[in-house]
Amino acid sequence: MRMKNILLLIGLAFSFTAFGQALYEEGFEGFAAGDYISDSPIWITWAAGQEGTEGDAQVSNENANTGDNSLHIFATTAAGGPLDVVMLAGLNEGVYVASWMMYVPDGNSAYYNVQEDQAPGIGWAFDVTFAFTGDLQVVMDMATVGSGTFPIDEWFEVRHDLDLDNDMVTLTVAGVEVGSFTFDSALGGVNFFGYGDGTTIGNYYIDDISLSTPASIGEVEEEIAFTFGPNPAATYINLQGQPDNAIVRIHALNGQLVHEQIVNNMNRGETLELNLENGIYFLEVNAGDKRSTQRLVVQR
Repeated sequence: MRMKNILLLIGLAFSFTAFGQALYEEGFEGFAAGDYISDSPIWITWAAGQEGTEGDAQVSNENANTGDNSLHIFATTAAGGPLDVVMLAGLNEGVYVASWMMYVPDGNSAYYNVQEDQAPGIGWAFDVTFAFTGDLQVVMDMATVGSGTFPIDEWFEVRHDLDLDNDMVTLTVAGVEVGSFTFDSALGGVNFFGYGDGTTIGNYYIDDISLSTPASIGEVEEEIAFTFGPNPAATYINLQGQPDNAIVRIHALNGQLVHEQIVNNMNRGETLELNLENGIYFLEVNAGDKRSTQRLVVQR
């Protein structure tokens, strides 16, 4: 599998209330038109084994909010599918902002749903449908809980303010708040399905995806300079930087600590043995009151 330069991870603070930072940003500029999104470990197809097939989504240069590329989601019939992909999150607690830009061509419609688990279909949080008329509808537990409008044939923002600690989500579309709803589950991922309003063909583009923690007063600057490689890694990484003595922690996307190690010779270089599943992690180096975080990709 060829890895893409898909992430701009500015760092992750695992005490989420203290830092405002980007966890994941994607503008699809690290892809070429025609590339399948499942090349990224952040994305999967709804059905296993659909990678690189009609069930997978492809990067397109037909339309973009910024840059040249976006992700094209479409159906072949009004009944939906077969294209069906999921952007993984795996967040269980904390406060986040999840947003992206969307474009629905005139005469078409769009749809996405939020999953409670990273495994598709385990738990359904809510669905949002964008009809060809410019009307949108939010459905939770088979009941309509919100409605609004969106601009046709132009880019607009879809934003979710998620408070997983207090079980709330606020949806804002094109700068207008649709409503605040109970969200009493984890954020497993977002399913972009080739579907629409059930009457017209689902056909839309997404761009400039962002998943972040809100900024707060007293944000701490990262101060430790370090490098490591290889990245992607398989069974080890070589770490080098300042100061000599530090604590190294590796966290999964959901903040879970999966590796911790004290290093005493970082200036000359330290080797860390890894026993991790494929995916995206955050490598955090701590020394006193200083800390820095970088993205680590594991691909065996």
